[in-house]
Parts: sequence; C-alpha cells; structure tokens
Amino acid sequence: MRATVSRLSFVMMSLLTLAPAAGGAQMPGVPVLQNAFANPGITAALDVASQGGASTYGLAAGWAPGSARFQLSAGLGIQTRTKTPNRTVYGGRVNVPVYGTRGGSLGASLFGGLGALAGRDLDSGLAKNVIPAGATISYRLNLGASHGVSVYGSPMYQWITRGGSAGNTSVFRVSAGLDVAVTNAIGLTLGVELGQTGEPGSGKPTNTAFGAGLSYVLGGAR
Repeated sequence: MRATVSRLSFVMMSLLTLAPAAGGAQMPGVPVLQNAFANPGITAALDVASQGGASTYGLAAGWAPGSARFQLSAGLGIQTRTKTPNRTVYGGRVNVPVYGTRGGSLGASLFGGLGALAGRDLDSGLAKNVIPAGATISYRLNLGASHGVSVYGSPMYQWITRGGSAGNTSVFRVSAGLDVAVTNAIGLTLGVELGQTGEPGSGKPTNTAFGAGLSYVLGGAR
C-alpha cells in the first residue's frame, strides 16, 4: 500500500509541473506559463490561447531526465486572425530549477526560449520571433494521494523581431499560472500574461494573453 501511495503522490507532483508543455514552449501569441519544478519523463499537452484578436491552437510536449535538473519543452500550432491567413507557430524552451526539491512545496527556476511565426511576407507589425528569458517562483500543495494544485508567477523580458524590414523591440511581461491535478494522469493548466504593451503594428503585445492546456503524463495511469 505504501508503494502505491508513493507512486500516486509522485504522479500528482508530476502533474503539477505541466506548465512547460501547456505553456506552448514559447509559441508567439501564447502566454509564457512556466512552472519552476521539473518532473522526470515525458508530458504531452493540448493548448489553446488568445491574445490581441489572434487565437492559437497547438500541441506541446515536455521532457526532463531522471535527475530533473532541467526540462526541455517544444510546441507546434496554428494561429488564426481575422482577415489574415492562418500561420504556423512553433517554439522551444529550457527550464533550469535553482531551488526546491522534487517533493517540496516551494521552487524557483530560470528559463529561456525561442518562438517563431512561420510564413513569407510577414507584415512589419507582426512579431516574427519572440525570445523570452525570466525566472519563476512556484508553490504546490498536495491534496491527497492523486490530487493537488500549484500556483506560480514569472517575470520576464521578451525580445521581439518583427516581420519585413522593421526593427526589433522588447517588453517586460509577467505571467501567472495555475496547475490542477485532475486525476493521477491528467492535469489542467490555466494562465495569463500581462505587462508592457504597444500600439497595433508595433510588434509588441497589444493586451493580456490568456491560455489553457490539458496535459497527460505518459505512464501516469499505471
């Protein structure tokens, strides 16, 4: 019985570190949701996000080695915008925990990533590449053998390259996320990103970004 409870508790803690996958890893138009904790193994996710009139739908995955000393994540999706052709978006991110233990409640990490909007003849008002770099502080609470919640906040700088021949720009943003372990294999992530904005056509975010993800720990139901 003790071994079973320990296994379920470990899976629950894994589900509370799904933000690297559910955050889109950093696809443009998707909030940067990065939990500080890294769990060994593979996590997959379905994502949806909205920002400034653009909607993004994608797939993402995260992986960390058995030591959980770092976590890699990647995402691929489609972005839709009124009166604009659909675009492919993709990105990747690395997260490095610097404080906290696998079973602990508090954690901190540093992260960086790269996201891109694919396609030819991109308008100069669009963000072609987004490069976030920041830090995260997380808190997680075990609510039994297979349920729990985690909250986290991430201040960051984002360097932005624009379409066409437009110059580069940058913004300071902050994201906040909530992870919920729904079962011993399925997790839900909700989050927002807000901060510095710009006028339409500046290449900067124009308002708050919202995102949600449904995640699954491979092997978590065993």
